[in-house]
Parts: sequence; structure tokens; C-alpha cells
Amino acid sequence: MHTLTLNKKTIANNFYKSRSVYEENALVQRKMAQKLVSFLDTSYDTVLEIGCGTGMLTKLVYGSCHFKNYYAIDIIEKNKEFLTEGFPKLHYTCFDMDMIENFCPGQNFDLILSNAAIQWSTNPKLLIQSCMERLNPQGTLALAFFGEKNFSEIKDIFNVGLTYLSQDELNEIGKKYDIVHSSQEILELHFPDTISLLRHIKNTGVGGMSRTAVKKEHLRQYAQKHQNILTYNPVYCILKKHS
Repeated sequence: MHTLTLNKKTIANNFYKSRSVYEENALVQRKMAQKLVSFLDTSYDTVLEIGCGTGMLTKLVYGSCHFKNYYAIDIIEKNKEFLTEGFPKLHYTCFDMDMIENFCPGQNFDLILSNAAIQWSTNPKLLIQSCMERLNPQGTLALAFFGEKNFSEIKDIFNVGLTYLSQDELNEIGKKYDIVHSSQEILELHFPDTISLLRHIKNTGVGGMSRTAVKKEHLRQYAQKHQNILTYNPVYCILKKHS
């Protein structure tokens, strides 16, 4: 399989281009955000959201949790204006999550959370460990991301995709911390044709397919073998730091 290149500038450009259509297409991501928030407590002093994007998760946290300070990072500089206008008290910074150890030196957090973002990290396992180090004692890391079966049909037909955290890697991470919750699910989206399916992927900010040669034979194979179904594999992981 050809692994999509994690060029942060390209990733930022793809998501920025899809910003106006992202939320109407990101049906699975919205369900993930809603489920992630259901695992949270009702109050935290200091919150950090990683990869906040258009603010889908941010809006849910604002509506269900009390907090004193809410920090958010993403790699899209141009998001700052509308995010800070839409969310009072939000401290937004254009920042690479893979450099999280350098964000706001001296400031730790009671809650770090992220929805549908850490699969874009160059090293998700290390990112999780770095996040745990930035938590206060008894702090919570709440993550929703994608697992190994995500976009399995795309990998099969087009031989392209991301490398996701394996279950073995998640189990290894979990040994070091208190696991509050760990689960995953399979969700299938059905499309009228393969072109609509590929357009959906592009509209959710995943632009890697635009650099993949899509031939009529690919479209025929996808429709015949996978009936224009796209599989999502959401994974939920809630970890608590030891005292």
C-alpha cells in the first residue's frame, strides 16, 4: 500500500479548502464528537483541544462542560478569526500537534481532547505519550480517531491510505495509564456511485486521493466489489493520568 505523505502544509491546505462543506459531509466525525463528549465530566479548569478544525467538537464541549480556560490548536492559521469570534474565551494557536511538548511551556491541562485528528500525526503513539505528560495529576486524555479498518475499500482498490494505530499499540499504551474507556466501531456510508464517494472524501479534507490516478476501471471495480460503500472505523480512548 502507498502511504499518504503527511506533509503538514498540504494537509492544512486540503482542510482549509474543504472548510465550507466539511461539516455537512463529516457525518461520522460529528457522531464521533458527540460520543466523545458523552464520556467527559461536566467541569474542568483548563482544557486543550488538538486539531480543532472548524470547531465541531469545540461547540459540543462549550455546550456541555464548564471550564476556566479553553486552549485549541490546529495547523490552519486562517481559522483563528472565525473560531475566536464564534467561541468566547477560546485561546486559539496555529500549532503542530507533533510539537505538543513545546506548547505553552509551564502550562499543564486537566483535559486534553481531540476528535478525528491524531491519525494525521507523524507518530500518534508518541503524541499520546506527550499529551499524557502535559496533563495535571488525575488529568484526562479523551481521544476519538480512526482505526486500522478505516477506508479499507480505498486501500483495496486504490492501494493508498494512512497508517493507523494498531490494536497492539493501543494495548501497549494503555498499560501505562488508567483506561477509563476503550472501544471501537464500524460504520458504513453508502453512496449512489463511486464518484460521489470520492467527492465525500475530498469534502472532509482528505485530499490525498486527488493525487491518485483514478481510472474508469477503478470505479468499476469499486462499485462491483464494494457496492460503493465506505467503511469508517472510529476508535475511542479515554485515559487518566496517575496521581
